[in-house]
Amino acid sequence: MLMPRRPGRAYKEITLQQLRSFCETVRLGSLTAAADSLGLARPTVWKQVHALEHHLGVQLVEPHTRGCQATEAGRSLAEIASPLVTGIGSIKQVLQSSRSPRELHLSVASSSRLLIEDLPPCVVECERRFPHIRLILNEMRADHVEAVVASMQADLGLAAIAADPDNPWLHFEPCYQLDVLLVTPRDHPLARKRRVAVGDLAAFPLVNSPTSFANKDLARTLERLGLFQTQPRRVGAQSPAVIRRYVAMGYGIGLIATSPLHQPDQELHERSMADDLGRLTVYAIRRKGAIHSEASREFVAIVQAILGRPRSSAQAHAGSSC
Repeated sequence: MLMPRRPGRAYKEITLQQLRSFCETVRLGSLTAAADSLGLARPTVWKQVHALEHHLGVQLVEPHTRGCQATEAGRSLAEIASPLVTGIGSIKQVLQSSRSPRELHLSVASSSRLLIEDLPPCVVECERRFPHIRLILNEMRADHVEAVVASMQADLGLAAIAADPDNPWLHFEPCYQLDVLLVTPRDHPLARKRRVAVGDLAAFPLVNSPTSFANKDLARTLERLGLFQTQPRRVGAQSPAVIRRYVAMGYGIGLIATSPLHQPDQELHERSMADDLGRLTVYAIRRKGAIHSEASREFVAIVQAILGRPRSSAQAHAGSSC
């Protein structure tokens, strides 16, 4: 016996495109930005988000400064839906990789310092062990890495940032730790002290820029201690090379995050400030819900094996590979 047809409804069942438009709108905080990201017209994104709200019977986004933001219900849905949307979006890439196993592509986003000082031995080891993996390395500011991974412009990010466990879009996996070194001229008063507390630094101008550390927890600590207030401040440097150069020229003292493979600078005095400032963790950053490729898993494992060792072991490895 045939069941009678139900009356037609103005809104159909939830679609993948509705969820994708909603998730991008919440992630970017704007219908316009979501439309640009998805390659759609703004009215199309609005209709899809509105259709989703109508189907669920609850408001998901609300107006906010220069755009919109998720309501409480919207935030809950984003936490559930975002990994699902990402997982479905990565199916095509995984299937293509399975059909062409001889060459796997992995796009990695990271900062200049990590690409210069930390990752080269990992890249060489990956190419040696897995010649079928083609790494595509993208240099950018550390505080941009998260956004690039969240927008799926890169498969993997590596950055020394403060991980957000509540981030609905990204998963952070610890890889290795960086030491924070105080760098001074060899004849500097701090170089002659047996023990240097972080409060001692405030007596000398710091050549670092307030944005030289992407880890916001460390940046706030330095700001709270007033280390950027000591005068005369004539340099606000971000890169380790610039910091070292102007410390050597006598423009002040510097703080630098260093790789486990770091070899001491013979021209400057270096001292770990880990007891006061702690160490920075470098995280492998992936989009939640993404189906991790073999290439991603293998490369992260290599980074953890080479750079995650105790300092003495890592240095021994670096010496043996030269």
